[in-house]
Amino acid sequence: MSNEEGIKLSTERIILIVVSFLLVITVAYIAITSLAMKPTTGTLPGVATPVPVEEAQALQSTEEPTEQPAAGPDVTPTPRRLELPPTPTPFHVASEDDVRAILDLSNPDHFDYFEDTEAWFDYESENATYRFEEGQLFGIDHQPDERYVHWSYTNRRSDNVYAEVTITNGDCIGKDSVGFIIRAQEDRAPSGYALEVACDGSWRFRRHRAPKSAEELEDWTLNAAIETGPGVSNRLGFWGYQGRFVLFVNGYRVGEHYDSDYPYNFGFFAVYVRASLTFDLTATFDDFAYWRIPYIPIP
Repeated sequence: MSNEEGIKLSTERIILIVVSFLLVITVAYIAITSLAMKPTTGTLPGVATPVPVEEAQALQSTEEPTEQPAAGPDVTPTPRRLELPPTPTPFHVASEDDVRAILDLSNPDHFDYFEDTEAWFDYESENATYRFEEGQLFGIDHQPDERYVHWSYTNRRSDNVYAEVTITNGDCIGKDSVGFIIRAQEDRAPSGYALEVACDGSWRFRRHRAPKSAEELEDWTLNAAIETGPGVSNRLGFWGYQGRFVLFVNGYRVGEHYDSDYPYNFGFFAVYVRASLTFDLTATFDDFAYWRIPYIPIP
């Protein structure tokens, strides 16, 4: 081998070594760069981070379980029923000395909830007005007057009877009053016997005898059984057997009177508003009932 060939070979070997070395460096650089860009932890986009089993169990133990709604029983529709009004006389008589003890107070011979607009006389005049409103009889006495009474009467009538009616005061004061009549005469107004209750808690018993003024059989008397003032309700009870009259308010006996010549032994029922101080005095009437009194032997 000549010197020129030896030098040439050495030069080619050197170049090959250098290129190989550079290639190794390049490959190493690429590998190192790839490792440096790859995250040590993480997930691919759209993939959840894996959780170790221990951590997953700890998380599950702290989460409150979601309660599933329990299947309820089948709901049965509530049947529709006809609602009947209560008996107008809810109380009973405990004492045998009470005149009403001979009656079955839970079963009146007739009761009227003022739903039949033909059962009571309704009208409008300069003196008084009576009309039906919401299952009640509504009365107005337009002018304060002591002498005259303007009433509404029913088409029912009786002789010996115990009768009741509930009356609610309007905006009353003092001797503004309401009345309940038995044995009213068809051809004479006013007539019959009247139990009258005033706004101040007093009552009186009168006999109407048109065209004359009413006769005071029992004058105004205060009684604690009577509710007082505007807007209150009182239930008036009226026992009439021949000439004996026993008077009740709210189930309590308030008085008694005996009329020896009793000119009226049969007639209609009537109610009225009587203004003493208040113009356009009002009252409402409801739950009328009566019981026929059987024959009572003379002791």
